[in-house]
Amino acid sequence: MSSHRLIIHADDFGETEQITLGISEGIDAGLITSTSIMANMPATEFALARARSMSDRVSFGVHLTLCEGRPLTCAPSLVDSRGNFCSKRRLFLRSLTGRLRLAEVEAEVAAQVARVAAAGVRISHLDGHKHLHQLPVVCKAVANVARRCGIERVRLAAMHSIAAFSSPSSAVREILSVHAARVFRDASLRFPQRLIDIGVCMAAVSRPKQWLRLASVPGIIEIFCHPGTELADEEKPGSCRRSAELEFLLSAPMRELLAASSSRLVNYWSV
Repeated sequence: MSSHRLIIHADDFGETEQITLGISEGIDAGLITSTSIMANMPATEFALARARSMSDRVSFGVHLTLCEGRPLTCAPSLVDSRGNFCSKRRLFLRSLTGRLRLAEVEAEVAAQVARVAAAGVRISHLDGHKHLHQLPVVCKAVANVARRCGIERVRLAAMHSIAAFSSPSSAVREILSVHAARVFRDASLRFPQRLIDIGVCMAAVSRPKQWLRLASVPGIIEIFCHPGTELADEEKPGSCRRSAELEFLLSAPMRELLAASSSRLVNYWSV
């Protein structure tokens, strides 16, 4: 069986200290090969300090954040009445109704990239919190900043399978990826061929044939996850159990899946 290349990527490096520590544990174990840093979170400086000692083991992207916390720039079309980023749903509606200003989005994306770069982190790629970097206007801003900053890679949140339409949110993400792919390609940006949620891997333990079909596509596949410590789940409950994802990543079943598909772990620099 030929070797397939996989990126195992952790989102949210820098969101909180406990999330950052959980991701770091996966990096230290050699299972997480890529992560992306949030530039406007309480633990951003904590994450940037850790990143400097990990660059030989993992690629670092910027996890562009437009729906949580406060912007680094003056961006009226991105914020609510209190000056915080508006919600994911509101940002989506503003992008579709022409109420997002490209110049403001571009300035904010550039500021987040600059904060990470100023810490001495070599940036491998750009991706987005909640995949919002694929929204109309936002994807154009991302492409413009990437090209200007010499960043050659980006995440495309596309599964390219029927499973992508299993829920309304995943279906919308898949549809948005079609337009985003054109924008990214026009900017000569590269991205992995398929994105797989770690939850799919967890379910595939009992369905190994399904895993082999997913993992056998040509090119590079990205598995994305949101690991963290048990305390991370207590401090900031979310849509996933971060400690369960970390436990699975470090487990024998995960290693068995990788072995079954003869998968070779790489990072975003290989894209």
